[in-house]
Amino acid sequence: MQSTKQELLELTKLFLNRADLIQGPGGNTSVKSEDGSMFIKASGFRFDEMSLTKGISAVNSTNIAKYFFSVEPLDKVEEEKTMLGVIADNILTDTDGNIFPKPSMETGFHAILEKYVIHTHSVWTNLINCAQEKTSLIEKLKQKTGLQIEILPFVSPGFGLSFLIAKILKQNASSGIRRPDVFFLSNHGIISHAQSIELCQDQLFKIDLAIKDLLNIKIEYPSIELKEEALQWIPQSSFVNGVLSKYQCQSDFFNQVLFPDQTVFFKDQIAYDSIETNRKIHISKQKQISYNCNSREAGSIHETMTAYLFIYDFMHSNNIPIELIGDSEIDYINNMEMEKYRKKIQN
Repeated sequence: MQSTKQELLELTKLFLNRADLIQGPGGNTSVKSEDGSMFIKASGFRFDEMSLTKGISAVNSTNIAKYFFSVEPLDKVEEEKTMLGVIADNILTDTDGNIFPKPSMETGFHAILEKYVIHTHSVWTNLINCAQEKTSLIEKLKQKTGLQIEILPFVSPGFGLSFLIAKILKQNASSGIRRPDVFFLSNHGIISHAQSIELCQDQLFKIDLAIKDLLNIKIEYPSIELKEEALQWIPQSSFVNGVLSKYQCQSDFFNQVLFPDQTVFFKDQIAYDSIETNRKIHISKQKQISYNCNSREAGSIHETMTAYLFIYDFMHSNNIPIELIGDSEIDYINNMEMEKYRKKIQN
């Protein structure tokens, strides 16, 4: 158990403090053992909060994989509840008999993929995932990297995404097609899986380098450091305020949802022109942003805000047509129990 936990930390370490790859408690990693157990990041924790004694969950991945390879859902909402029950029933206990914390809502696809799995919200990958012309761009990436890439349409995190991946794996197996090396998740992120830690990590960095070359990206990702000022958290970098001013952002601006965490962290939390103590994001008339919450939550919100504005600005500046998440999917995400749980942990 201890050695598998250590492997999970080793798998995760290259993504620590990389706000261009992971924002707030987003993303997840996992490692499977030969006995059918799997260690995975616990729900709501940041990568930099994981240790041998914190931020890690363990489940019976064999049972969870069997569920996803056999389920035939009739209703997504009801099946989401069933999935949560299956996962809850398969959370393991540690050597002292204590049950591990809730695992990531993405436990399903981790259970059905290779031994090592990394899921990130890389802004570089999401420049492709949020583009209307993503299919043609990914064909070019396949040629550049030599990797087998599967592009998935947008489906909500949780049951929908894991079920879709299980369906693809079953289809590939029946057709004699090898598993994809990486999955591009439209308006969401990327998944890499492999039988070694190094390959699982390298595939993601190889993809990001190829995207920067393909899109001729020369700029550095902005700093996400915050400073406390008058009981508010203020960005030290001018990037966010500069983009807010450039597009004269008003209330309808953030209705353009690029990825799930945007709506999770921004919905009903933005106040314009005045400080409302019950809202966590304040944007002044001069388009200066501040965050009214604890430092941990402010950091997560700011990392998400920076990612959103970086992607939006780059795509507009380079005339890349954007594809947004539809209203029905946004409503579904906001009502998901696991998203409410993950968000609650930030407080």
